[in-house]
Amino acid sequence: MTFQNLNRRTRLVLTTIWVSGLIGLVLTAIRPHADGNLWRFAMPLAVFIILTTVAELFPVSFELGRYEITVSTVFLVGSILVFRDVPQLAVLTALVAALTANLLARKPWFKVCTNVALAVTAVSVSSIAFGLIGTSDLLHLVSATAALLLVYFVMDTVPMTWLLSAIEDRPFRVTYLNNYQGVVLEHFGIEVFGVLLAVIWHVSPWLTPLLVLPIVIMHQAYFQAERLRTESITALQAMADLIENRDVYTHDHTESVSAWSRRLAERMGLDAREVWKVSVAGRLHDLGKVAVSDSILLKPGKLSADEMRQMHEHCRVGFDVLIKFSNLQGVAHLIRAHHERYDGAGYPDRLASNDIPLGAAIIAIADAFDAMTTNRPYRKGMPVQAALDILRQGLGRQWHPIAGATFMELVLEDEAKKQLPRDGEPRIHGLAS
Repeated sequence: MTFQNLNRRTRLVLTTIWVSGLIGLVLTAIRPHADGNLWRFAMPLAVFIILTTVAELFPVSFELGRYEITVSTVFLVGSILVFRDVPQLAVLTALVAALTANLLARKPWFKVCTNVALAVTAVSVSSIAFGLIGTSDLLHLVSATAALLLVYFVMDTVPMTWLLSAIEDRPFRVTYLNNYQGVVLEHFGIEVFGVLLAVIWHVSPWLTPLLVLPIVIMHQAYFQAERLRTESITALQAMADLIENRDVYTHDHTESVSAWSRRLAERMGLDAREVWKVSVAGRLHDLGKVAVSDSILLKPGKLSADEMRQMHEHCRVGFDVLIKFSNLQGVAHLIRAHHERYDGAGYPDRLASNDIPLGAAIIAIADAFDAMTTNRPYRKGMPVQAALDILRQGLGRQWHPIAGATFMELVLEDEAKKQLPRDGEPRIHGLAS
């Protein structure tokens, strides 16, 4: 992706972030600092730059929120406290480390500028907050440290969320909750390690390696836990793809259902973990069809009663596979219930109304809509409006009424956007230009 490929809103957000970074540098440059020989900070400055750069080079990617986390925060927070009398050095640490790590990673120029600006802004604003409260006594020191951690968390998460919401064209609140709900303690835990690093450094810099090992262990714990979860889901998705590829007419069906389900879950205000469950369940909802024979799965006409009973078993099979994964048990329950009906006439458990998990009701709507609008060997996909009419008629009987109505709003919004030219002004039909 190039800078020119980004939408206008994203380019505006990027420009704002870059300007904020420059302002942070200016504010830091004009701040007073303790007089004295700055060369005495040469060794600690070099150490913090090296440690921060190395940490930046090994991020952990979180599949839940599609974002990265590094333990570089430990060293940046530590640098703010260690260099509290010369805040310019903490900002210099952030600047050099972020620039070096991004250049070594060969990232595009606009990503380099963005990551550097984000690091500089977070450190500069946090150090200002710390300095405003001061460290005249223990109470002030504790208050200043608490303010530092809070401000750093805000500056580390809010601008990035603003950028991601612009890139993905999603509401800020939804993006923020998706990225950080459930991992707030982890973020603050990393920052607290930065405080411990500063305390140990104050006692003796030579004791710092004692904390480096726990930091490495913490990084590996994040990495291994996330890798295990991601690899489990990736393997199951590969199985789902194999099933889907048995029928060329349903190619990309599960990805489409997952995308629609995620958007609908976000629109209905589900929390980040529930949105993730819905998205994954949408991707894996047909996993149980591995137990359905080709003669039934690929049959172009209407299924017999016995064949229909065999087809219905795919919900149970998918559930039985996923329930064995401790981190996917919530997903398993959604897959089991995604063919239940609001009036209780669905399968396999004949759940009705609010007994049906909302996530499963969401997947049922997305699955039905994609099936109706997709070409099949025995029929062409119907127009969007016709599919919406069927959904409307089934609200309160086959489909959850609120989820169904909300889904229809989403589809109509998408259709309205298609009628807008690139400049955002509505097309006027029937008039000469």
